[in-house]
Amino acid sequence: MRTPKPIQDRRRSVRIVEFLPFKIGHQGYDIQATTTNVGYHGVMCAIDQDIRLMTQLSVALTLPPVKGNGPGKTITAKGVVVRKETNPDTGKCYIAVFFSDIKPKDEQLLKDFIDRRLAR
Repeated sequence: MRTPKPIQDRRRSVRIVEFLPFKIGHQGYDIQATTTNVGYHGVMCAIDQDIRLMTQLSVALTLPPVKGNGPGKTITAKGVVVRKETNPDTGKCYIAVFFSDIKPKDEQLLKDFIDRRLAR
């Protein structure tokens, strides 16, 4: 009997565990959420209602300030729900959102934020 090859992670970038305010809006959705992890190309977040796979969304993610207590930076993007899981105990839905359209400036802000967290 042959041992199957291990399945490799298909992600193109690293993800960090980070709980950040996250807003979802699109055709009847106006949801405040919290991320559970963040990557260069998307996020996983917890929400209280179901959103169908492949739903296109407008999202806003608020990054904390680099130094001090000043205001954080909010990045906006278009995204697509590419995965979802429901916790049967709590009923919370966890969705993975891939950023399908993000401005280069916002993409760089997100990358810099993640890189700073990784350097700790």
